[in-house]
Amino acid sequence: MFSKGFVYVLACVALCQSIELPSELQEYVEDLHKICVTKSGISEDDHAAYDVKTNPHDPKLQCYMKCLMLEAKWMNPQGDIQYDFIIDTSHPQIKDLLVAAINKCRAIDNGANLCEKASNFNFCMYDADPVNWFLI
Repeated sequence: MFSKGFVYVLACVALCQSIELPSELQEYVEDLHKICVTKSGISEDDHAAYDVKTNPHDPKLQCYMKCLMLEAKWMNPQGDIQYDFIIDTSHPQIKDLLVAAINKCRAIDNGANLCEKASNFNFCMYDADPVNWFLI
């Protein structure tokens, strides 16, 4: 069974866009999305309207991003980004691209709270590899 961290590596960073996700992995991605939509209180319309280029720190989506990072264990409840975990659980086909992006995002602004920190990390990952980034 795949860990949610592994799913997040494949889906949120999307450094594997050309790789088709196995159906069981797609189910985890969908479950993670549903969990975080509910926990953060955003709507599907809010999610669909998110534009990382023009509004990278959309207040409606910041806590959704925090939820994704916490559920996937990319960030612990204290707000520490788990860089080693992210790299260690990455899929071999995307590991080199992921490590390159992660290494550009090791020093991000903590923001006023964990929602802002997750948003800052998300934007940094986009900025590090805009071609392959997408938000689940």
